Amino acid sequence: MRVALAIGDFSPQKGGAERSVAEIAEDFLQSGHEVHVFSYRFGDSMGERIRRHRIPVIPFPKSLRLLSFALLASRAMRRGGFDLTISVEETWGADILQSRGGVHWSWFWKSLRAYRNPLLRGVKLLGRLFSPRQWAQGLIETIAYKRAKRIIAISEMVKEDIVRYYKIPPDRIEVSYTKVDTERFHPRNRRWRAEVRTRYGIPQDAFLILFSSHNFRMKGLRYLIETLSILKDSGKDCYLLVLGRDDPGPYLRLARRLGCEERVRFAGGVKDPERYYGAADLLVHPTFYDACSRVVLEALSSGLPVITTRSNGAGWIIKDKKGGIVLEIPFDAYKLSQRIQLFFDAGTWERAKAAARSVVLERYERRGGKK
Repeated sequence: MRVALAIGDFSPQKGGAERSVAEIAEDFLQSGHEVHVFSYRFGDSMGERIRRHRIPVIPFPKSLRLLSFALLASRAMRRGGFDLTISVEETWGADILQSRGGVHWSWFWKSLRAYRNPLLRGVKLLGRLFSPRQWAQGLIETIAYKRAKRIIAISEMVKEDIVRYYKIPPDRIEVSYTKVDTERFHPRNRRWRAEVRTRYGIPQDAFLILFSSHNFRMKGLRYLIETLSILKDSGKDCYLLVLGRDDPGPYLRLARRLGCEERVRFAGGVKDPERYYGAADLLVHPTFYDACSRVVLEALSSGLPVITTRSNGAGWIIKDKKGGIVLEIPFDAYKLSQRIQLFFDAGTWERAKAAARSVVLERYERRGGKK
């Protein structure tokens, strides 16, 4: 079978959506299918077996880049005579639409809460309302959902958003969560606990909170650092280890001002996150918007309890506090500190740790993927 995939920027090293597309392509290749990818940019880590089709887009402004890619990629796939076409984002007319980034208008409104200052939030809102890029992306998405023959949402949250914003009947939408390699992200990675902690000067008996993202503002790092400053007086030796390529400067200054700088470590981007899950006691991901955070699913698969928010599609699989806790809002540091302290109890932590992996295994087979 000849399969075509469309994604604007196909650079698997960049992040979750791009990596997920690479995994989809690899699955088809492993099954013996011929895979074609249509994109305006390809990363360096591409496999040779994938057949590349570079789309000549209008590079600037971004609104025209989005629109030109949607039009040209759609036409190229239609003319290619493929047995199956899959649109991952920024195009339309494919047999299957699976937007990895969630619903644009849901992100548009929810993500504004990441700006605490009302004046700054208002400026961001005005900027978005008058941004051709935002309206272009919304237009492309609207057409894509209306024309799609089959829609796959990567979380129940995204499915609800599609129904809400585009009035698509729920029975037309299938939910398939982000794939996780449950063998790579496994509780046995706790064998790396001592090595990772020693590397960053974290006591072996400290309670270690892990945070992982390349967008510190959107994922709520500010509020987690404020929470850490509250936990100073809890009587528990707490540390925070931050993974991600964002600028740590503003957050180090915040930690210094709050008197908890010596308990915060920034590791930057890492290639072996499974070792860090093994070293931590809790993953906290107080995000303002995530269609389905891969970080949360990887942590759960590793047997690491999680605290996240209802604005994260991955959090919706955590039910009845099994394996973690889901907050309604991410910006209440006092409430977040209370939830973290629940895991200071050894019995509570052990039960959550045991339940965390089962939450993922209920949905995934041994190598990950939809049951």
